[in-house]
Amino acid sequence: MALVLVAKKGTTSPIWHFFGFRPDERGQPRDLTEAVCKICSCVIRAKDGQTTNLHDHLRVRHPAEYATLPARAGPSKKASQGQQTITGAFAKGTKYKTDSDRWRQLTDAVTRFLAKEMVSFNTVEKPSFKAMLHTFDKQYELPGRKYFSKTAIPNLFNEVRSNIMKELAINNSLAQQRASTDRAFGVCRAVNTAFSHSWLRRRELQKAQVEMKLPEHSLITDCATRWGSKQQMVERILEQEQAIKRVFAQDKSRRPLPQLTWQDMTVLESVNNALKPVADFTDILSGENYVTVSSLLPMLAHLEGVLEESVDDSKLTADLKRVILEQMEGRYGDDTIQRMTRKATLLDPRYRGDHMKPPELHSTKSEIMEETVREIDLSLPRPTPGPSHAGEDVEEPDAGVATVPKKKKWSLGSLLAKRAATAAAAKLTDEQKVESEMTIYLQEMAIDGEEDPLTWWKTNEKRFPFMARLARKYLCICATSTPSERVFSTAGSVVTPIRSLLKPDKVNMLVFLARNIEI
Repeated sequence: MALVLVAKKGTTSPIWHFFGFRPDERGQPRDLTEAVCKICSCVIRAKDGQTTNLHDHLRVRHPAEYATLPARAGPSKKASQGQQTITGAFAKGTKYKTDSDRWRQLTDAVTRFLAKEMVSFNTVEKPSFKAMLHTFDKQYELPGRKYFSKTAIPNLFNEVRSNIMKELAINNSLAQQRASTDRAFGVCRAVNTAFSHSWLRRRELQKAQVEMKLPEHSLITDCATRWGSKQQMVERILEQEQAIKRVFAQDKSRRPLPQLTWQDMTVLESVNNALKPVADFTDILSGENYVTVSSLLPMLAHLEGVLEESVDDSKLTADLKRVILEQMEGRYGDDTIQRMTRKATLLDPRYRGDHMKPPELHSTKSEIMEETVREIDLSLPRPTPGPSHAGEDVEEPDAGVATVPKKKKWSLGSLLAKRAATAAAAKLTDEQKVESEMTIYLQEMAIDGEEDPLTWWKTNEKRFPFMARLARKYLCICATSTPSERVFSTAGSVVTPIRSLLKPDKVNMLVFLARNIEI
C-alpha cells in the first residue's frame, strides 16, 4: 500500500516536491518537524521549517532527483554562512544517535578501515585515533573495540561473503561425489603426512625413485582454497605409487601406516582423468601478465570436446565430466558474460572471431562498432587517422624532437592522389570509418597464438586508431579470480606478534575482508 503524505501549506521551495508529512485524522500534517521522503519513505528532521536536512538527504541518497533542483538562492546561502541560530549551535554539540544514518555511515567507514588495513581492534581506543575522528566530526562518538570485534566485523564479513560467495565448478562436482572420493583423498593426505613427519621415509623415497627410475618428485599436499592442488596431489600419488608402497613395506616402525588399496587407486585414477584437462585449462587462464579473457571462449569450446564422455571412462569419471560441463555452462552462460567474452575474442588478433558462429559474429561486430562510435563521441580530443588509408602504415616524428622537414618533390599523380584521399576521408562519417577499420581487420590473417595481442595493437594503433581503444578496454580483463585465492601472505600481515591472540574465526574474517573488501 502506497504511503499517503500531505504537503505543508505556504511552501515555495522546490525541495518540497520530494517530501511530505504524515496526515492526522483531519488530513493536516501531524508533525511538521518530521518530513517523509516520497522516494524512500525515510523520515527527515525539518525543525523550524529548515530545508537543509532535506537537501542533504536528497543529495546523498537520490542524486539523480537532486540534480533536477535549481541552484539554491544566494541570500539563503549567505544566511547559512552567517551567524548560527541557538538551536543549530546546540544541535552541533549533540552526539549522533547510534541508530542514525550518519552514525552508521561513520562506523562502517571505521570498520572497513580496520579490515582493509589489517590493523588491530585496539586502534579505536588509541587517543590519537580518537582525536583524529573528533577533528573530522565532533558529533560522532566512536564505539569501543569490543563492538568492532563482536558486532561490526562479523556483520561486514557476512555482508561481503554473501555478495561474492560462488563456489568453483570443480568443488561443486566433487561435492556430489563426496561419498566415493572422501576416503581416497583422506588416504592421500595421510600418505603425505607420513612422509612429511619423517626425514627417513623421505630419504628412502628418493632411493626408491632412483632404483625404480621414477621422476624424483616430492609429494604434494592439497590446499583447501585451491582445487588445482587437489588434482596435483592425486596425480603425484599415482605417479609415485610403487615407490610409496616399497617404502611402507620396508618401514620397521610400529606405527600404523596408510594403505593404498586398489579401490582407492581406481577412484584416484577416475578423478585425475576428469580433472586433468580442466587443470590445464585453469593454469592457462589464471595468469595476470598476459591476455586471458579472449581465450575463454576458445578454451570452453576445447573443453566441451575434451570432457565428452567416452566408452573407456569409468562411471565416476563420466559423472564428474558431466557435472563439470553443467557447472561451466551455468557459470559462463550469462548473456552479459557471453557478450563481453565474444567482444574480447573478436578484438584479439590471434582469433578475430574464428570460434564464433556467423550470427554471433555478426551481432558482435555490430556491438563493437556501435560502442566504438560512442567512445569517439565521448572522448576528446578525437583521433584522426590522417589522409592515408586505414590499411597503410603512417610514420610520425617522435614527440619533442625538433626535425627539419625535408622538401619533397611531388609528382602530379601523387599530389592529385593525396588530395583525393584527403577529400574522401573528410566525407566519411565516424560509422563509416569504424566499419572500414573492422572490414580491414577481419580480412587480415590471424597472428601466431604465442604472440602478445597487446603488442600487436600497439604496433598497429595508427592503422586502427578507433578499434585500438576498445581493444585496450576489453583485453585487460582477467579471465579468472585467481588473485582472490592468493591470500596466504595476507594472513601473515594479519596475525603478527602484536596480534597473536586473535581467535581463528576473527582471523578468517579479517583475511577474507582484507582481500575482498572494496574501498
